[in-house]
Amino acid sequence: MNSNPKELGKFLRKRKRAIKNPQKYQSVFEENQNDIQRYIDKGHIEFDFIVQENERLPFLPWEEFTSELGIPIDYYEMSAQTALIEQNKLCTEMLAHSLGYAYLKCIISYFTQQRFVTRFDREHDGGVAPDSVFYLAMAVILQQPKHASHIFRLFEVGYARHWVNRSKSHIGDCMILLFDAANGSKSMTPIVDGFAYADIVADWNTEDFDRLTTHLTRLCDDQVTQVSAPPSKDFFEFNNMNWGFTPYAALMLLALRAQHGLSNPDFSHPGFGNVTQLQPDAPVALVEDELLSQLLTRIRAQGFDEETALQA
Repeated sequence: MNSNPKELGKFLRKRKRAIKNPQKYQSVFEENQNDIQRYIDKGHIEFDFIVQENERLPFLPWEEFTSELGIPIDYYEMSAQTALIEQNKLCTEMLAHSLGYAYLKCIISYFTQQRFVTRFDREHDGGVAPDSVFYLAMAVILQQPKHASHIFRLFEVGYARHWVNRSKSHIGDCMILLFDAANGSKSMTPIVDGFAYADIVADWNTEDFDRLTTHLTRLCDDQVTQVSAPPSKDFFEFNNMNWGFTPYAALMLLALRAQHGLSNPDFSHPGFGNVTQLQPDAPVALVEDELLSQLLTRIRAQGFDEETALQA
């Protein structure tokens, strides 16, 4: 393990404090539930400002979501994170709740990013939040290849077009390129100079456990460094209340290997415990709670169609 002891100590202290994050976020989550219910009832978002119109290609009501889908994604993920910290087990039920909303958010993001060029004659650079890459990781870890493939469409098309608002971290790039190496076109290349994990992407299917363990250690060490870093370092996907304390990149690499019938080492890390044992034993279906089910019914009545959106 190569993590700086001071960084690891800071990481573990922040990790312990993160147990209270769902409680801190509870009121935000509950108010947002009310906002979603109002959308279900009225069929549109209630804004406190004038919404930009576009004569060329009018906005559909469900394109105007801002934080409404992101808040339940974050709440359920940080709840899973709390369970992991307290029990050393991956709370797949909470992750499946998070992924239910994340999947919808990615489909809508892809649709709106594609239509942005028609509306405004330019790409929407940085229009996709960097933590959206973790949605892809969740789908892979929960062994949902169809949903992972659909989520990946956002990055397969948008990564080279600079849709993703990147931080100084290369971990998000690594997860996108790992998925492409295992399941995608196998032709994607990094858009950043000095990409930190080219060797890990190239070695995703290695049979050398020592080499693989070195790669897994580096991914976990780097996450510890970035989570413990101050906001001024611009690893901003790790500066919020979620994502930082689950080893998503390492778990995704192990899950992709398992998906392709490759063996994995018994890998542990002082910041995350036994990472190998966190993997689910079987596929975990997305959870569509009652509110999400009602929302899907509403937006489908307004023209939302998953397959059509993915073909935009």
